[in-house]
Amino acid sequence: MNNQDAVANTDTGSSILEEKIALYARVPHYVLITGERGTGKTTIARKLHEQSPRSKREFVSVNCASFTAELLESELFGYEKGAFTGANAAKSGLFETADGGTLFLDEVGELSFSLQAKLLKAVEEKRLRRVGGNREREIDVRIIAATSKNLHSMVFEGGFRADLFDRLNILQLETIPLRFQREQIRDLFIRQMNEESAAVGRACPFVIDDEALARVELLEWRGNYRELRNFASRLAVQAFDAPSITEDIVLHVAGIGQSKAQVSDSPIEPGIHLNRSNLVTVTLDADTDDLDSVYVKAAATFIEHALKRSRGNLRRAARSMGTTHSTLSRILKKHKESVATSSCAPPKQSAYSAAA
Repeated sequence: MNNQDAVANTDTGSSILEEKIALYARVPHYVLITGERGTGKTTIARKLHEQSPRSKREFVSVNCASFTAELLESELFGYEKGAFTGANAAKSGLFETADGGTLFLDEVGELSFSLQAKLLKAVEEKRLRRVGGNREREIDVRIIAATSKNLHSMVFEGGFRADLFDRLNILQLETIPLRFQREQIRDLFIRQMNEESAAVGRACPFVIDDEALARVELLEWRGNYRELRNFASRLAVQAFDAPSITEDIVLHVAGIGQSKAQVSDSPIEPGIHLNRSNLVTVTLDADTDDLDSVYVKAAATFIEHALKRSRGNLRRAARSMGTTHSTLSRILKKHKESVATSSCAPPKQSAYSAAA
């Protein structure tokens, strides 16, 4: 992985995503990229720009969560001299900088309601007015927006303008969380550790025990690719002088602090009390289930539980789980396919390959 977030890499998911990027890059329509933090939304936005007819012009990126509403307005639209205290000279905004190119609005769900209205005007009319200015300026900007929030739910709850959502959501791309791609974790981790070996100045690449790799595959990775990259960086520092990276080192850096046996013997942490009536059980076959099927089976069971609570309404179930209906549909489809495959295929033996 490079210094940007990696893009989802499953065989089917990656190919579909790349096809959509190529398809969407050649048209001028706005794109909304949805998905969890660290799943490669910025990388996708750059690809859309670099493969588009606008590639020779500017790609301008701004994280909407990094500014107050007032500062973000002046960043986006610019300001005239004297517009506020400290405005000693006029300054063009990011819309003007991106004229003819692409403006990437990351974490667009963080926009204040008042700023959403001003953005809507620029999006609809392709014109803007600097803060403190009277003259409107024409702009030619393709907007790519991204969010880790559920904008459907925000629109429903009144936190995001429906009309702005409709304008930004002409084309949509959804990233895939790393936990749905566990078959990719080992290769991604080894590749990142090789990069870290060079970055920290080791004379030779890290040697990684197979048990350590298996443990890495089992971690949750809620921060997705960004978390994996940061974890590899911390691990490289911790294991710099170690003859090999062991499972204990991985557990220590992960902050688990328990051996593999202790973790499996203590699935519920001390001090956490669960309401047994709310537990969802999953039936697993230790002889035939591999790691990916276990995860899909557990996720599908949880989704089915949410569907019962929402009376079969997939969109309502998605909102209650903080995700999108397309994500739930993909998981349920994958679960259905795995059930069909396992019913007609011989038992599959799972085994870890040797460390590279």
